[in-house]
Amino acid sequence: METTSTPRSKIDTLLWMLILVLTAAGAFANYYFGELAWALRFTSWIILICVLLGLTALTVQGKKTWAFAKNAKIELLKVVWPTREETTKITMVVAALVLVASIILWGIDSVLLWTVGWLTGILT
Repeated sequence: METTSTPRSKIDTLLWMLILVLTAAGAFANYYFGELAWALRFTSWIILICVLLGLTALTVQGKKTWAFAKNAKIELLKVVWPTREETTKITMVVAALVLVASIILWGIDSVLLWTVGWLTGILT
């Protein structure tokens, strides 16, 4: 069974292999040059990550991810966020409901605890 590869998939495969090799080389360099100042190694990692992200953006998956991120940003701009007053009111309602629910559950727990104690003879 022979599969035909498009030139794009071959390029993607090469790019992913390059990304993997550069990541491994960065990890090895970080270990090998461990005696260097952390700021220099940190700067090197930032540069390497930027290069890796640039290479990833050239792949099909990277382009799809970038398109998804742009569409997500557009959708996020469409969200109608509540005002500060609405947020405060909703928070107070939630806090009150949690308090009421906790009191009800405490009451049920107390009744069950008393019932079990009475049935087992622990209570006199």
